[in-house]
Amino acid sequence: MRKLLFSTILLLCAGIVYGQGAKVNTAYANFTNATAELSKNNLEDAVANLKEAAEAIDIAITNEKTMAKAKTWRYRGNIYAMIAGIETMNADYPNAINIATESYAKSNELDTKKSYEKEVNIALMGLHDTEFNSGNIAFGEEKFEEAIHHYDNSKDIFEALNLVDSVAYFNAGLAADNGKLTEAALENYLAAARMDYQGPYCYNRSVVLLKDQEKYDEALEISKEGRAKYPEDKELITAQLNVYLAADMFEEAEKEMEDAAADKPEDPSMWFALAVVKDNLDKPEEAEKAYLSSLEADPDYFNSNMNLAILYFSKASKMIEVANEIPAKEIDRYNNAIGEAKEVLKNAVPYFEKAYEIKPDRNILIDLKEAYGQLGDTENYKRVKDLLDSE
Repeated sequence: MRKLLFSTILLLCAGIVYGQGAKVNTAYANFTNATAELSKNNLEDAVANLKEAAEAIDIAITNEKTMAKAKTWRYRGNIYAMIAGIETMNADYPNAINIATESYAKSNELDTKKSYEKEVNIALMGLHDTEFNSGNIAFGEEKFEEAIHHYDNSKDIFEALNLVDSVAYFNAGLAADNGKLTEAALENYLAAARMDYQGPYCYNRSVVLLKDQEKYDEALEISKEGRAKYPEDKELITAQLNVYLAADMFEEAEKEMEDAAADKPEDPSMWFALAVVKDNLDKPEEAEKAYLSSLEADPDYFNSNMNLAILYFSKASKMIEVANEIPAKEIDRYNNAIGEAKEVLKNAVPYFEKAYEIKPDRNILIDLKEAYGQLGDTENYKRVKDLLDSE
């Protein structure tokens, strides 16, 4: 009796192993049938076969013996990759692309002889290209969350190939940025930047996004990281300056901007940044000097022309306010004060004119008109007024 019982147990075990092996064969057969049905445009039959294939293969990967075979996982990757490509199956199998990716990766892991590695990697590249292109299509249609989902899949597929998809990180950052998904934008931008893909742009946008959230310490940390890698990038310097300005950290910014201007004396933007800091520290003489250095480097630098004009204009306006408080009986004192104010105001005029020449703007004309009016220059006053009236 004992011998008979032992034989029965052996037969049962054999049946279980055979049954699980049969599940792999069933899955493969159904997958083959689905492929044939798709080639004949019989979508309904193809879907039915794929559902049976998925059910069989998902049982097979739970069995101790068949789950250890690369073939099982390769078949599973093929089945779910096909499911992912059939839109009508997306609702029932929303993670098909991820399952296919994980299955192919597991197949490569178990395929110690690398017998099917090339075949599997070709399949993974096909999945990647499909997902990446789907991301681009969704982006173009302004479906930003959907685009991010596809780009995330692209990243995962490349990871399964032991590659890094820096472009997918960058594109996901752009999609998140456009979709106002700030945290996702930061995560992807910084990942791309640290892969040296579109680094200056990614660091710059990250700094701006952090500044807009008033996370000034984080913004400065990222700006310094970016500037260490791209010390000559003007956009990063400007982004860093804007953080200092937004945080009212002018004293902290002063030394950095002085060093930047000293390192790049031929760069007008460095002097301009320094001048803005000096302006905000209420050091008008030092600001004036920095603006002039900026224009010495580039006479056509709009920002410095405009800000220097405003600096002189504002100084003259304050001097006129003070003059207007002089008692009426002190005529000589008043006239001297107004005369000094006008001399300062005269300094503003050529920089306003240059700024307007570089970038015509109605607001500049309004300031010019007021300046010429204060100076009593009727000819130029009329010229500017005519320009304003013609707009």
